[in-house]
Amino acid sequence: MKKVFTLVLIVLCIAFIGTAIAAAQSQKLSTKQVLVDRNNDTKIDGIDVYDENGKVAKRGYDTNNDMVIDKWETYDENTGMPIATESDKAFELR
Repeated sequence: MKKVFTLVLIVLCIAFIGTAIAAAQSQKLSTKQVLVDRNNDTKIDGIDVYDENGKVAKRGYDTNNDMVIDKWETYDENTGMPIATESDKAFELR
């Protein structure tokens, strides 16, 4: 039960952080976000943020499996290709 509570709390924190960052980055982004398990280990390790047209606007990655998004990719709305990558500076120093 403790593990389930911890996992739910972590997922809610990731969703909140993703929402805050997406809202701050652009007024054009919708609030539609999908939590994803990119490596199929049953743990949430990413967030996909979609724009109002249903295209991926940003993708967040947990690259070191600590349940915190530490890398973001922003996608071009016309081509769908990544145009910018941001990483957590604290993560880069480890």
